[in-house]
Amino acid sequence: MAKMWGWLVQYGSGIVLALLLGAIMGSIPLFKETSLGDTKLTASRIVQFMGYGSALLLLWLLGQRVALELPAEGKGLSFLRQVIVPLVTVVVVSAGYNVLWLLVGPFLGPTGKTIYNWMFVVGIMGSALWLAVVWFRHSPLLFESLQELGQVGKRGMGRHGLTCPECGVPVAAGMEYCGKCGKRIFIA
Repeated sequence: MAKMWGWLVQYGSGIVLALLLGAIMGSIPLFKETSLGDTKLTASRIVQFMGYGSALLLLWLLGQRVALELPAEGKGLSFLRQVIVPLVTVVVVSAGYNVLWLLVGPFLGPTGKTIYNWMFVVGIMGSALWLAVVWFRHSPLLFESLQELGQVGKRGMGRHGLTCPECGVPVAAGMEYCGKCGKRIFIA
């Protein structure tokens, strides 16, 4: 457990530090006044891009690490193993719109901004669709885990030897839904 907290603190402190550096250095007058040639791209925008972009990258890598560290399928919070990466991807792509805009915004005209906006609309919708599909595919594990938590004190009172009428998979004692297909199990 201490090992887990170690890497969580490492990622968390890296994210906070990157955000702080981007915000603090981006507000320094020297950085605000220094621009790249005749463009509107300032040193402030570059530093903010680097800080906020690093924070988003670390957040995405943290999501990857959390997914790897979660228990194998069928145990505890294992349903999150498949859901965490698409969820973090939706957050990173959504926040990435404003972060990347810091760098490319000064160079884009109206047509470029429209193309930029549509790239992110498609990216956000695609990652949200990925999250929805993964959630749907793994929601029986979620329901099973939640039901197991509710059944902790009632182990001896459940059903034994039942199979799902839909897919034929054995259903654990006390479960209301099939862990494979999600079909509700009714007792006669």
